[in-house]
Amino acid sequence: MQLPAPSGKTPVPDGLPEGISNAYWFQVFNSASFSLVLGMPMMLFFKHLGASATVLGIVQGLPALLNILQIPSARFVEQVGYRRFVLRGWSLRSVFILGLAGVALLPASVDSLTRVALALFILFCYNFSRGISVCGWLPWITQLIPEHVRGRYVSMDQTFGIGAIVVSSTLTGLFLRGDTGLGAFAVVFFLSFLAAVASLYYLKRIPDVPVAEEVRSRSSEPVPWKAIWSYRPFQRIVLFNCVVLAGWAGGGVVSVPFLRDMFAVKDSTFMYLTAIWGCFYMVGVYFLGKQVDTAGSKPLLVNSIVWQAVHFGGWMLIAAGIVPFNWWSLCFQQATWAVAVALFSLANTRLLMATVPVMGRSHFFAIHSVVTSLVSGFAPFLWGLLVDGSKEWHFWLGPVHLHTFSLVYLLVVLVVLSSLFLLSKIEEPKAMPADDFFNEFFIRTPVRAFSRIFVKRWMP
Repeated sequence: MQLPAPSGKTPVPDGLPEGISNAYWFQVFNSASFSLVLGMPMMLFFKHLGASATVLGIVQGLPALLNILQIPSARFVEQVGYRRFVLRGWSLRSVFILGLAGVALLPASVDSLTRVALALFILFCYNFSRGISVCGWLPWITQLIPEHVRGRYVSMDQTFGIGAIVVSSTLTGLFLRGDTGLGAFAVVFFLSFLAAVASLYYLKRIPDVPVAEEVRSRSSEPVPWKAIWSYRPFQRIVLFNCVVLAGWAGGGVVSVPFLRDMFAVKDSTFMYLTAIWGCFYMVGVYFLGKQVDTAGSKPLLVNSIVWQAVHFGGWMLIAAGIVPFNWWSLCFQQATWAVAVALFSLANTRLLMATVPVMGRSHFFAIHSVVTSLVSGFAPFLWGLLVDGSKEWHFWLGPVHLHTFSLVYLLVVLVVLSSLFLLSKIEEPKAMPADDFFNEFFIRTPVRAFSRIFVKRWMP
């Protein structure tokens, strides 16, 4: 798949609006930017400063926690206009990235505690502006993209975004080879700023959507938050998301301390692992993009939960010493996580877009984002406290080493599996049965691909 020309004039698949290529280019540069300033490099930066697991939990949870600002901001989206509202917030947050580069360049006389405090404050400001503006994105795109091609759009959008993360992670890994100082992270954050500026250029070129007068007039009326939350199909999706994200938070907090403390993994290796994950993710999204609009969302979500359990269970076995730590096991872990996230992100986004009513759409999206973000914001902090509080806990059971990291991964597996109960309560009238989708995606699709490449024939 080739990236559309930046001009937006390249023909796009039937059903997608003209100029949508600018949204893909925006995603490329935006993903490259936030993957450097909110992803693994930021966690490694704080680890270099000697931050504890609790602080790492705060760093991971801060972006999600400040999404609560979408609640008071949602009422202004339709009044300001979708593109203008998002553009203002994205422009402001880009400036704060330079502040993070400045923290990394402070003189050696500045102690680590001061650097941590300054970096946390700037991250707060960055995510504050992001939390206000992001509530305009989904309503804008939902109204711009026709319903029958939303699965295709989401798959292409995520493919381009993950492709950018793969490239930026690989280049960052090469740059961070060997023993890296804080100055190297200043360079990484400055490159994130340049990518953010480039993303603003394409954001301004995405077609805007006029706000219907009825929607605009209602946006100034008191918002019936209780009635919105009482909408049962929406409520079930939110609760399901909360449980899944609570499990993901545990895996995210423990990953850096686990690999650094137990296996002395270098900064560059972390970036390479992110790139490997991205490659597997793009392959998964490519095949899933052809299935999601016909199979429905629930079958994909069921399979995602299974793969999540396999993934976190694999880390638990590695932590316990049952599975060896090598590149084979690492690649398997990245592949399982890529499949799990691809299944979840495509299906969950599509299911939410299909469930939320047209009237009050901005407020529905805001509630979903805020509630799930509160979970994603507080859960890493609680997982971090658990890791820091149980550092001394460990014992041997024959050749099996049970300790903090293996315990956390076991708990994460139990959390994600418990979400299957909530998923069973979600209704989707046109969904393909989960076992039929499993057979289609994991048996028939690979067989067809094999026949096209090696047998030179096209299976029906």
